[in-house]
Amino acid sequence: MITDLGGMQQVVAFTFLLTFFGMAAAAGYLIVERSQVAPSYRISVSLAGLICAIAAGNYFYMRELYVAGAVSGTGVFPTEFRYIDWFLTVPLMLAQFPLHLGMGRRGRMFMVWLIGCSLLMLAAGYLGEINADDPTLHLGLWLVGCGFGVAIFVPLVIALRAMPATTPPDVARTVRAMTVLVLVGWAVYPLGYLQPALGFSPDMRELIYNVADLVNKVGLGLLLFIGGRAALRGEAATAEPPDVLDRLDADRLAAERRGSDRPEVDLLTMSLDDAQHEPVALSATDSLLAGRR
Repeated sequence: MITDLGGMQQVVAFTFLLTFFGMAAAAGYLIVERSQVAPSYRISVSLAGLICAIAAGNYFYMRELYVAGAVSGTGVFPTEFRYIDWFLTVPLMLAQFPLHLGMGRRGRMFMVWLIGCSLLMLAAGYLGEINADDPTLHLGLWLVGCGFGVAIFVPLVIALRAMPATTPPDVARTVRAMTVLVLVGWAVYPLGYLQPALGFSPDMRELIYNVADLVNKVGLGLLLFIGGRAALRGEAATAEPPDVLDRLDADRLAAERRGSDRPEVDLLTMSLDDAQHEPVALSATDSLLAGRR
């Protein structure tokens, strides 16, 4: 079936499959290994695994739809499935930032702002893509979507610069890397949206979306996992070693609780020693023999 496709279509079909396996592998790894990061990172790593799992399920169906449309020549593209994926995963990706920025109560309002702007951005994008035949509407909705994108990126940069000085170094590095990933990685999507205006094929648009999804979703999960491992090593390095006397007292108490056999051996030895020093009563025959000697 794949052999019936053209060269570019085969490449796109391969990236659908590659993205599916990449997302599925990342989801399994992040969920299984979540206990290997610092406790403060476990919710974030679990969310990253959930994001990859949702995307993997969508890519399984998107590949089948794309290949069927390419073989039949109908030119059907999985736009609806793709936006279902984004409506579920993009808010979860942005929710990672308030979890690590240490904003206190303001973090809730910041999360609501990010999620609300992302949903409006995606709504504008979807309406624009299904109305690509109307250039004016298509470009106007692109501008609206970009406006909501700016409303996401600017507060992220401001919050990054306003991070408290008490923020642990591993958290600061992780949030900076996440911000760079979002600013650079998400800038690719508007190019795919402008496919009708720029004149490249819809297959190239699907290729751009597939690669961008794989890099952004798996990349975010790996950044959080690496940051969580660094935080765990930092906690282990700063932990104070127990005092020597306290350790000895703990060992002695543990030995007493186990009911060590050593006291019984000591009692037995003491009873034998006492028996050797106590006078022994002699019989009459032994007394006569001792008197003759």
